[in-house]
Amino acid sequence: MQKSVLLRVLQQEIRRHDFNYFVDQPPSIAQGGKGVVVPGCPACQKRINTMSKFLDHLAEDAMPTLIEKLSRRENRMSSSLHEKRE
Repeated sequence: MQKSVLLRVLQQEIRRHDFNYFVDQPPSIAQGGKGVVVPGCPACQKRINTMSKFLDHLAEDAMPTLIEKLSRRENRMSSSLHEKRE
């Protein structure tokens, strides 16, 4: 994978995650349910209370998951190219 493509994919994944608020166990109390608004990453529905923990989330959860996904995709592409050559 080209470095420029890899950089773009990594940037998109980082932007997808956000240190914001989300409703845990929807619907919220305002909507008649038992859910509460909590701080964290809405994309992952993971509770996070500090910016430091959010950065840990990106480094320990989001990036390894993305790298594994890209690795599987590269392996599939590589094996399909190998099969076409045979």
